[in-house]
Amino acid sequence: MEKLKNAIMRSFIFYFFVISIVGDLIDELIYELDAWVFGSDYQLVSPIVATLAQVVALLLFSFLFYRSLTKKIGQESLRLAKKQSQLFANIAHDLKTPLTSITGFSKALNEEIVEPEEIKEVSGIIYQKSVTANELLDLMFQYTKLNAAEFRLKREECDVNYLLKEVIAANYDLLESHQIELLLELPEEPLFRMIDPTEFNRVFSNLLINACKHNPPKTKLAISIAVQKDITEIIFADNGNPIPYNEREKLFQPFISESESERSFQGNGLGLAIVKTIVEKHGFKIALLDGEEYTKRFVITI
Repeated sequence: MEKLKNAIMRSFIFYFFVISIVGDLIDELIYELDAWVFGSDYQLVSPIVATLAQVVALLLFSFLFYRSLTKKIGQESLRLAKKQSQLFANIAHDLKTPLTSITGFSKALNEEIVEPEEIKEVSGIIYQKSVTANELLDLMFQYTKLNAAEFRLKREECDVNYLLKEVIAANYDLLESHQIELLLELPEEPLFRMIDPTEFNRVFSNLLINACKHNPPKTKLAISIAVQKDITEIIFADNGNPIPYNEREKLFQPFISESESERSFQGNGLGLAIVKTIVEKHGFKIALLDGEEYTKRFVITI
């Protein structure tokens, strides 16, 4: 939607600039013709003709601007519809696997064809697949909400340092279960910024969960905040699985590939897509960079 707004603004400036030049040229041309053809006896002719010519030019350019605007809106609507259609198709594709497992194992339990000693294991599988499906639906809801035209951030002055510590504490069990070695380098003093705390909590949570899910056990995860003058960098760095350079540009796109090998490596991509959307809606930036000690560094610049 932001691209459409920018395109409309550019078109408006262009047509306004052109019509201003054309209007001046019409005035100059009419007065030159008036002096050359009619002479001083018909001095009232030039203002009337110039006004009529400018009205015609204005109507013409208004029509051209309307056509250009309609075309851009149509193209943007088509792009959004295609994007949404692809999103829901991929959601359905990714939901199919856990739902198939839930259906199959539930049927087996209901028909009592599972051995008594296997009931607990099968019940655990059903529960885990249910959690997976629920997480995917939650991510879809978050991503759809963030991209809705009526969505607005609820900014307030918030201690980013404290918020980050809260997220780490809330996800400490997850870090331990994945045997992630956590290294913290956070300032002692508060770091206040105008942000939406709920959405930035989601940013930190998604980056932390991403580090746990897509890296092997014993991975080092270094979370730090670096403040230099007016620039603050929040860094999530790890020495886990490297990301190929040819995948980095599209890493923050949802459902980046139909290839099963790429999807299994990067997941459905909704978590990082949500991170990028929230960060950019705040007017900040996020990038994936290299490091000497770490294979990847997610850097949020605020």
